[in-house]
Amino acid sequence: MSLLNSVEKLRNDRALIEQLIERPEQLGPDFQPVRTLSDDTLVGYKATGRGQAGTELNSTLALLESAQAIGLVERLDWAFRCLAFDQYLERGVDVEMWITPEPETYGSACPPRLATSWGRGRRSVKVAAEVPAHAFADPVSLRAGVDEMRGWGWRIVADDVADVPGALGLLDQVRPDVVKLDLDRPGRSGAVSDTVRAMLDLAGRRGIEVVALAVDTEQRRTAAKDLGATLGRGRLLGPPGPLPH
Repeated sequence: MSLLNSVEKLRNDRALIEQLIERPEQLGPDFQPVRTLSDDTLVGYKATGRGQAGTELNSTLALLESAQAIGLVERLDWAFRCLAFDQYLERGVDVEMWITPEPETYGSACPPRLATSWGRGRRSVKVAAEVPAHAFADPVSLRAGVDEMRGWGWRIVADDVADVPGALGLLDQVRPDVVKLDLDRPGRSGAVSDTVRAMLDLAGRRGIEVVALAVDTEQRRTAAKDLGATLGRGRLLGPPGPLPH
């Protein structure tokens, strides 16, 4: 891609993301069930955002990558967070909302125009906050962010960091309520890798729940349970979509 095309793409992406921030209802969101692996009891929904249909930012990953390149992650994250709160409250959902506050938002203030949604959501919505793997690159920010979210009464869900150098020591310090096990990644089925086993052993010693991702078949459900997971998310347990009425 030429420099001129790159500049034009950034300009177009900025315009699209600014529009999403001002009109966050266009972010989706999608909600995917989180269920117990033993009997499919619904325990929550994972909320994810996406860009407008028909644009290059239609996927969650593309939207986030572009927002990071432009420096709009904090504003976008707040807009999405409050939109998800509003939808939970409008539908009267009483299970946890699983959401991923990006590290760029740790310690940041809610924009004044979203204060009403933020205040209602904090008071009324049960939240499980997912800490992404890249947050472990900055231990000081990680601990501050976790302390802040715990202060709001949120449960902490740590990403699958088995393959992140040095992350297991930080995981032991953070002591999340739940850790993820991503079945789509190597070393998490069949012959389980040493690093994955170390993460699961840490969870067992600390009484931390394990949620398995990509539970797409009954075989994967069985594999996840054999590894100690009690919760799951994946196509077998329900696809992403709107909240039920």
